Amino acid sequence: MRIIDYYNSIASGVMAAIVAVSVALSVRGKRAPKGIIKDGPAICLFAVILLIASFLRLYKLGEIPLGLQQDEASIGYDAYCLATFGIDRNGYHFPIYPITWGCGGGSPLLIYLNVLSVKFFGTGIVKLRLIPAVLGICTVWLFYHILRIIYSGNTFKNELSLLGTFFLAVCPWHVILSRWSLDCNIMPFNLLFAIYFFLLAARSGKTSQYCVSAAAFSICMYSYGAATIVVPVTILLICGYSLKKRTLTWGQLIASAVSFLVLFAPLLWFYAVNYLGLPEFVSESFSVNKFTAARTGEAFISFDEDLPGKILNNLRSMALAVSVGDDSYTMAHYLKGYATLYAFTFPVTAYGLILSIKDLFSGKRADGGSLAGSVGNAMMLSVTAASIVLNLMIVPDINRMVMMFVPFIYFFTKGAGFVLQQSDRLFAAVLGILLIGSLSFGKDYFTRFNEWSVSIYMPGYGDAIKRAYEIAGDDTPIHSTYDGLSAPFMLALYYNEYDPYKFYESVEYKDDKAEFRIARKFGNFSFELPDNVNAPEYSEDVFVVSSADLDLFENLDAHQVEDFGGYFVVY
Repeated sequence: MRIIDYYNSIASGVMAAIVAVSVALSVRGKRAPKGIIKDGPAICLFAVILLIASFLRLYKLGEIPLGLQQDEASIGYDAYCLATFGIDRNGYHFPIYPITWGCGGGSPLLIYLNVLSVKFFGTGIVKLRLIPAVLGICTVWLFYHILRIIYSGNTFKNELSLLGTFFLAVCPWHVILSRWSLDCNIMPFNLLFAIYFFLLAARSGKTSQYCVSAAAFSICMYSYGAATIVVPVTILLICGYSLKKRTLTWGQLIASAVSFLVLFAPLLWFYAVNYLGLPEFVSESFSVNKFTAARTGEAFISFDEDLPGKILNNLRSMALAVSVGDDSYTMAHYLKGYATLYAFTFPVTAYGLILSIKDLFSGKRADGGSLAGSVGNAMMLSVTAASIVLNLMIVPDINRMVMMFVPFIYFFTKGAGFVLQQSDRLFAAVLGILLIGSLSFGKDYFTRFNEWSVSIYMPGYGDAIKRAYEIAGDDTPIHSTYDGLSAPFMLALYYNEYDPYKFYESVEYKDDKAEFRIARKFGNFSFELPDNVNAPEYSEDVFVVSSADLDLFENLDAHQVEDFGGYFVVY
């Protein structure tokens, strides 16, 4: 075991003991505590937390992770094509929903945000990752103000708002998520933006704020496929609760529904084309196009005799995701030793979840007595319930659970609030344990993550394939290895800013109807090595190979060999 493993075990035990002692102290019922941090110092501490969040999300953004993951390249390349040529890589003019790999796999919002980025700043790894990083920082800002609304009637509103914000700022899940460009990675910001305006409306009663919230929830539908289930279920649950509590009127609900549907209409049209059989609409202004394959087997569990076992496995996966972590998750979202939300926080989080459910059904106002606090508590439970509904239907994947984690950070805050009501010292211990864990994570992330995730981000290959194209141009054949790579054609397209007209007119897919279409070749690029690289017909060709492939060449001294850190250009 490593030091962090010992720390996780000891800290988890201490956290469990803190909860147990706090419960015992609460039975005495003697303490009537008051908050320590005033509003002025709270603003200063919040600014410090934002600086920490910014550092963790921006420092060495182009180097950690090192390289580029294929979905990042896919999003970046479609954004480049749309910004430069007005078409995506499949030849559609400004599609409502780019089909990317053939079945989707890259939601439109992040692609179109990157269109703006390309227009203003051009392409490049830092520029591609800047939107998730900046929105990650903004998510921390939003969460603080959401907690301020929820705890507005609480004696410890400053302490708890700062604790929850700090946890989000330093938790492994959100730091890692903010530092690379996958469509789901901006979902926490989009969701919290909608929640923020809903809580503002619950506090003020303004119809306009409910309509803004509804519009933001509608935009969530363009952010990530999982929102198709989570957002409607969340809206149904929270609107039912709000109508019951009379913070939302039927007139406001109707106005909000109109706001939602106006923005959702283009996506609804897209769904009708793909799932109801309506014909494609293709023009030079915009397109409502059809997937080339349905995304079912990769994303959703099959309804067969093994269904009960699959559901139990999904429940287990969810429990691990919000507690001790799951090593089976993709390395792009995980650093060994650091659970999604830190393993040691779960005892406090679990008790906070119990308190949250208890407050929902007790009939009393939650989190200090404000009505907005009760709505906020119900909102977090609604998102959790909606995420559970989704997660019972899908193949377990941390990407698809993306909307589940912010509520659990709230539950941690709620549990810590209970501890603070009983003892300042116990609360300080909770904060200290979190601080030590976050310092260890920061050190290990910036020193170990590249080594941990090398198979995901394929460092060196993008620069190598770019150099190969500089040498070969459009006439000389380029042969690429597949060793240690996933969909390398996507990196070739992005790094070389390849003309999309040339691409879709020449591409040859391994399986044109596959759920994820992978190119075998396009233009003068071929993503497989010849049986004999030493044959005379390949003497003038350019090769991109791994270190293991170098042995294929009988006489390397007769070639130019350029090293790009694990991948070589040979010509």
